[in-house]
Amino acid sequence: MLVPVLAIGGLGVVAVMGVVAAFIITGWLGQPIPVLGFEQTFDQPIDFPHTIHASLKELDHVAADGQTMEGLGQDCTFCHRTVTTQANAGIPPVAFCASCHQVIGAEDNDQLMILRDAADIVGDDGPSPVNWRRVHRLPDHVRFVHEPHIRYLTANPSEVTNSTDGVTEGPSGVCSTCHGNVAAMQQVEQVESLKMGQCVDCHRDNGAPTDCAACHY
Repeated sequence: MLVPVLAIGGLGVVAVMGVVAAFIITGWLGQPIPVLGFEQTFDQPIDFPHTIHASLKELDHVAADGQTMEGLGQDCTFCHRTVTTQANAGIPPVAFCASCHQVIGAEDNDQLMILRDAADIVGDDGPSPVNWRRVHRLPDHVRFVHEPHIRYLTANPSEVTNSTDGVTEGPSGVCSTCHGNVAAMQQVEQVESLKMGQCVDCHRDNGAPTDCAACHY
């Protein structure tokens, strides 16, 4: 009786080790399997549907008057104002969001109420920043500057990859190369691995420097 038990136990150990090895290899080569907290997206403090703000397509969302909505087609720079000039894309302050949504959107919309409260339009707690959760994160020793990438891809649209949901001009027409089709995302998620190999391959294909100092501190 002992031999079959040991055999089954050994197979179980091998199976577990195989799963762990597959997880590590997958995470090393691309994105880890979305389990145990390794999801490629997060719930945000306030729902921000890029489908409404950035898409140009007809949406599944129905407005309060019963009409089918279309995306606004806003360029990324409307909110991410430093993406074409600085390293960081920039996140708008809550007052910027409230400049539209103090009058746009239903008064009883739960998500907009959170925004208006943070902007001190309603409530009496005073303004407070929205602690957005970062979805795309590179290691701290990696230096990634948005401006030259946006500039190059804008000048070389043939090098842009992934769909842009109908947006073909401006920064919004090139961001999909690294961020995927954000305009079609109800909740932003990381779709590219953003591993070193992907960056080096892209640099080689486009004649960009591949020495260590180009990307690493």
